[in-house]
Amino acid sequence: MRMNVDILVMTGFAALVVWVFFSAALYITERNNPDPEMAGFYKTVPDSMWVSLLNLSGESPLCNYSVLGKILTGIIGLFATALFGIPIGILGAGFEEVIEEITEETPDEDDGTNGSNKASDRGFSGSGVDSDPLLASAPPSSTAEALYKFTNGLGSAASLWFEGMIYILICLTVFIGIIQTIKGQEDTLGSVEFVAVVIFTIEYILRFIGSAADPEFSGIGNSFLRRLRFIVSFYSIIDLLAIVPFYLALALPGGWVDAHDEYFRMLRLLRLLKLDKYVPSISLIDDVFRLKRQALTVTCFAAISLWVIFSGILYLTEYQDYQNEIDEVPVYGCDEDCTMADRFANYFASAIYTGIALTGDYPIITYSCWARVTCFVMVIAAVGVVAIPSGLVASGFTEIVQEKNRTDNVERAGAAAGDDWYEFRLVELQNEAPPNSAFGPAVDNLQFKVNAFLNGEVSVVPHTHVNPHTFQCGSRFFRVFMMSLIVSNVIAVLLETVPEIDKYVGNQPGNFFDSFEAVSIFFFTLEYGLRVFSARKNLEALYSPWVYCTTFFGIVDFLSTAPWYVEQILLLSGIAESNDTATIFRVFRIFRILQLEDFLVGFRKIDNVFRASRDVLKATGLMAVIIWVGCGALFFIFEQSNPNFRQCDVSIPLRTKHDTGCYDFESTAACEAYYGDGMCVQSSFSSMPDSLFYVAVFLGGEWGLVDFTWGGRMVCMFLCVIGIALYAIPVGTLFESFGSVIGMDGEEEEDEDEED
Repeated sequence: MRMNVDILVMTGFAALVVWVFFSAALYITERNNPDPEMAGFYKTVPDSMWVSLLNLSGESPLCNYSVLGKILTGIIGLFATALFGIPIGILGAGFEEVIEEITEETPDEDDGTNGSNKASDRGFSGSGVDSDPLLASAPPSSTAEALYKFTNGLGSAASLWFEGMIYILICLTVFIGIIQTIKGQEDTLGSVEFVAVVIFTIEYILRFIGSAADPEFSGIGNSFLRRLRFIVSFYSIIDLLAIVPFYLALALPGGWVDAHDEYFRMLRLLRLLKLDKYVPSISLIDDVFRLKRQALTVTCFAAISLWVIFSGILYLTEYQDYQNEIDEVPVYGCDEDCTMADRFANYFASAIYTGIALTGDYPIITYSCWARVTCFVMVIAAVGVVAIPSGLVASGFTEIVQEKNRTDNVERAGAAAGDDWYEFRLVELQNEAPPNSAFGPAVDNLQFKVNAFLNGEVSVVPHTHVNPHTFQCGSRFFRVFMMSLIVSNVIAVLLETVPEIDKYVGNQPGNFFDSFEAVSIFFFTLEYGLRVFSARKNLEALYSPWVYCTTFFGIVDFLSTAPWYVEQILLLSGIAESNDTATIFRVFRIFRILQLEDFLVGFRKIDNVFRASRDVLKATGLMAVIIWVGCGALFFIFEQSNPNFRQCDVSIPLRTKHDTGCYDFESTAACEAYYGDGMCVQSSFSSMPDSLFYVAVFLGGEWGLVDFTWGGRMVCMFLCVIGIALYAIPVGTLFESFGSVIGMDGEEEEDEDEED
């Protein structure tokens, strides 16, 4: 802080001025707002300062603003939030710099880079094991070795097909498990699930036999003991947890396992962890913690200290807050006339809400005066510091994955295969002439001209008699025309969704929008066909039409045209009787905005961005999915019958002496079974898709719901502490790679200018 005191004073004063200005302005515009809630939060300038503070920190808890209020909050979102966040960012960055200096002075003895070398130390070592006669070294049989290679995708095309099939089945069964949590869909795709379980069982048996040749158990000389060791291995236990309950429920209908089938179905989601064996992600976290051990020790202590302190302060300021009313929270012992005191009934409850606030989100804003002051201090001084541990884990994970992939790339250096096939092939073709067409020089010449015309190249096209200036002007006109057509199509899609405009143009087949769409499709199809035709002269397509069709741009071009043809086929065949039935295909037109990437230099590097970050994306993307689905399943299990999210018909009492009230039933399903369909409804976490939606929102840093059961609160804390940071790594990686790619291009252009 001392090093940045001048900057802090300057930016802090600017932030203070911005805060006071917008607080006063919103007080003037919203104090007489017809919405009582809005008027209540802006009845005085101090009240306005509380909500304005949240707005400036990136939160928008209220939305029913007046026209002037909407303009002011829009300005806050566009400009003021960034200015207000500067001093907060400086505080967090300064603390992180101090931590880095401390850790550099006392480096870790084990920095995590030798984690892979230590992997063997954790298991069975060869020394001392072979001395046991029961563990005498014995080579695995040829059958075991063949099965090991087959089940791990090694040695043959058949093994690769088998491994790919297992990938697909894992994703399919996870999808089925999610769908079957929806009411009325409990048996959907049950036959597919049965076949999948049989295949997984066969796979497990093959892996069991082949485990005698698994290098992971090479320290165990005896094949029988290797197989026993396999049974208690991590991935074997996952397989058993996902398979065994299915057979138990099948063999013992009506038994305990069958009665709790909805919970055992969640075990099927564990199959996602099997993918970690092929794309390491979760298993790398141990290396991450070793790599950042000292920094994490210091920052976690600071973060936990702040969490404990602010939890206590918020508890003291809110446990007797009987003024600010909230919705009913029967889980916390309040059925009617609930207040903030019911939420903050004890210190541990306060810790949950404080943890959410320290992530920078404020789903609760009805605090007392002193609690608001406490939250102000948290926003200014604590949020940036508390976020550092999760940021360290995220950066450490990225470093580990990148280091691992650099090592793998060195090992396979010179190989024109694998993940880097595009780069290797592109380098090979740099100085090679495009292949000749089988239809002769005339077609070759036409392909050269079409490729140059589409891509705006000014180089001389071989065998052309067209004036270069005329050719360049025509190419530029075509590109501008296509850009205008793309923008016009996007605008048309938006306007068509406005009922008044759609009604004005007729809302009938052949109206203006349909005619404009047909004309647009002609040009989009023409361009797509020309790009496929000229791909054999396009280096970026590796001189291959197929490569072009499978690149980002090729897929976008295809998605821009194909849905229209599908829609026409549906209409002509009678499957879709009206344009409204085929609306889903019209929505695909919005993809056309991505076609602008063909004409804008920055976006033309999107493919490079994905290639530059794909190694990290594979690992972190899988981890993000596992966190999302795993936490979604846990929230579903813990919250599917939470009375806080239960809504009953007005004719149903909340509580009765005979335990037949809305909140008396252990589950919403039991309440509905007693009173009838639709009388008791679970508003949130009623199914896995519903739960996944909320978890996706939570992982984005927004907490629309906070009144969880204690099981849900534990999942909530996991997401606050580390889940959100890990989930955000793929997005952060994309932004970092995009900046790097654009930056490198800029450097290359500068070098070229210097050479000239």
